[in-house]
Amino acid sequence: MNRADIAEENFKSGLNCAQSVLMAFAGDFGAEPGTARRIARGFGSGMGTGDTCGAVSGGVMAISLSVSDEGDAALAKKRTYELVREFKKRFSKETGSLMCRNLLGYDINNHEIMKSIPAEKLPKSVCIEYVRLAAGILDDMLK
Repeated sequence: MNRADIAEENFKSGLNCAQSVLMAFAGDFGAEPGTARRIARGFGSGMGTGDTCGAVSGGVMAISLSVSDEGDAALAKKRTYELVREFKKRFSKETGSLMCRNLLGYDINNHEIMKSIPAEKLPKSVCIEYVRLAAGILDDMLK
């Protein structure tokens, strides 16, 4: 299985989008699975408010784990920011946005709208493609 497949399986198992992407990579960089899962919990659904896509947030966390902070901390920060900018640029180029509400096409905080959204347009159906995309971009970048 490639990282996109792993992230998709994570999402289908009930993890949120941020958890799904982070968990596809966390073990490679020494993160204990339970800790990584808990850290990413609040980042799903655009931090629960439709803001920055959880798949993007999970990707940023994975990038942060991937850059060793041994040695020069300033250099590690610089490298992390470079990778984050590249990741966000590539994701945005593919999707047109980094914002959950824009990617979904509606505001998850509006309960009246949420009642009328058909199942195939709900996050559980739509976000698989963003989870797969984020994991695929990261897989390519972190090789």
